[in-house]
Amino acid sequence: MEYIEQEKKGNSFWIIILFFINPFLSLVISSRDYLSKYSKNILWLFCTFYGYTFYPVRNTMDSFRHREDFVQWAFEHEMNFDYFLSRLYSEDVSFIDIVMPLLKFLVSRVTDNPDVFYGVLGFLFGYFFSRNIFFLINFYNVKLSAYSILFIFMFAFVAPPWEINSFRFWFATHIFLYGCFKLFSGKSKMSYLYILITPFIHFGYIFAIILFAIYKLIGNRIKLYFILFIASIFLNEINLQSIKALIPETSIGALDKKTSGYTSEGYIEERAETASQLNWYVGLKSKPVKYVTMLVVIFIYFKYRKRLIESELLSIFCIALFIFSLSYLLMNSVPVFGRYNRLGQLFLYGFLFLFFIKYKDDNITWYKNIFPFHIAAAALFILVDIRSSFDTMTIDTIISNPLLSAFYRSHEPIINFIK
Repeated sequence: MEYIEQEKKGNSFWIIILFFINPFLSLVISSRDYLSKYSKNILWLFCTFYGYTFYPVRNTMDSFRHREDFVQWAFEHEMNFDYFLSRLYSEDVSFIDIVMPLLKFLVSRVTDNPDVFYGVLGFLFGYFFSRNIFFLINFYNVKLSAYSILFIFMFAFVAPPWEINSFRFWFATHIFLYGCFKLFSGKSKMSYLYILITPFIHFGYIFAIILFAIYKLIGNRIKLYFILFIASIFLNEINLQSIKALIPETSIGALDKKTSGYTSEGYIEERAETASQLNWYVGLKSKPVKYVTMLVVIFIYFKYRKRLIESELLSIFCIALFIFSLSYLLMNSVPVFGRYNRLGQLFLYGFLFLFFIKYKDDNITWYKNIFPFHIAAAALFILVDIRSSFDTMTIDTIISNPLLSAFYRSHEPIINFIK
């Protein structure tokens, strides 16, 4: 046992050395030893490096605007913390979620380099992204089956590191997940704090907190959530006016403006027009895997419902069904709810990953017939998502390292080299 521990420490040392030679290669190699303690930290470090070498291919991207704002703030030398607060909470305030502007302020007092700023964002995003993945991997701490590998990949690609392009929502997503995972496993008294701070990262997480509160009020009523799940499959068109009526007005003018903007007919038409201009595979990528996953959930409910009621996985399954189903009901009428559906997918893939580990010794021949279709659907989703990463992942992310990139960065997204 002592020899094994020494060997693992030796591996950890060499993988860190490899990271400073080539972070991407260290990520690939460390993933083979996924039960080790260092593997999750290599993933965290890679996300940091990815953020540092990140560069948007189009000036219409959120990250391009944030980079320009950061540089502008950096050259406002008179901006101290009091001045920052006065801008943040002025009468014509445009900031509802305060974490992003606070990060811009803090980093811009140290450097005017937007690469460093996005390195910080990658560092923060990567911490919770890596912890969520390895929470699942370490939950049972056993070698993964082919089935469970499929779902950990799906979990990783629903909100991957290149989502720092839209940092606020997806950073909040991983913190929300982290809090829920800790809560359901009973491992942290801080769980509620993680959940409650998410609206300060993105105001839209007020809706997620409302859903979480409703879930806590209802409890783990698996039959009720499954009925909602089935209903969402057939009733995924809700009248827009009915949705607006459910959204309460607040005394915060900027917040009301944001929520009404997301449910306005003009915004919805604009989103629909933008979606119609995307390549056909972008709109298609999530549908096959979503439909096959729904079929798997139905099988699991009818075959394992009684066992799940007594299982430690019940809470994750119930909140996954609740958030996935409700957002799926609303997303066709209000496209912005598609983001919450991805939150539901994360819970669902997390549950399925753990389910196929827990019951791997059971006779699950029913899934063997579905598995090839699930692999094909997941492959389409992952390949298209990797293609989307080429719009922000630079060639430096793959071939450079932290030492070289400190002196030179190409700022050339991979897609420019492919084209």
